[in-house]
Amino acid sequence: MIGSLRGVVDQVSPPNSLIVDVAGVGYLVHCPTDLLSRTRVGAELKLTVSTSVREDAITLYGFENAHDKNWFEALRTAQGVGPSLALSILSSMSRAELVQAISSNDSALLKRVPGVGPKTALRLIVEMQGRLVQLGFDGDIAGSPTGEAGSVVADLRLALLSLGYSQDQIRGVVEKVPAEFTLEEMVKYCLKELSA
Repeated sequence: MIGSLRGVVDQVSPPNSLIVDVAGVGYLVHCPTDLLSRTRVGAELKLTVSTSVREDAITLYGFENAHDKNWFEALRTAQGVGPSLALSILSSMSRAELVQAISSNDSALLKRVPGVGPKTALRLIVEMQGRLVQLGFDGDIAGSPTGEAGSVVADLRLALLSLGYSQDQIRGVVEKVPAEFTLEEMVKYCLKELSA
């Protein structure tokens, strides 16, 4: 796998790719638009790279630093989010806006990203809340669960979303769930509360 590239920018191809010449070999790398807008042909560039391998292609995604690469890889783990959509999200929003949207359950902000519909926005919120700590944000972020408990809460929210409950309904009932419950007990508790 390619972890980083250092070379000279040979070509910039908006909206999201460039070619980096490394010792005579040109690597096609897909990058967020903010990085691309600051990149000039002939400039030396070092990229932290995430490599995507499929049967029919090896695709490189390049970032200014490991932090942005970590965001990209975390977004890709969300159900329904492939590398192209993860790159589109990072191109459309600052990291601060992304944290705000996830931590405050703001699906409207996420839906402004091309390719993110209502279901994907909700999945992103639910699945990414537990990952904010791993990405360098502490538990003081409003509405952001942390650690193992955060992962269970994220699974609980996703389960309730898949059953057709709204974010408002879920938010009200999840806050009352005893923390010592297993996921199965949490789901049963929430369903009982929601049907009351």
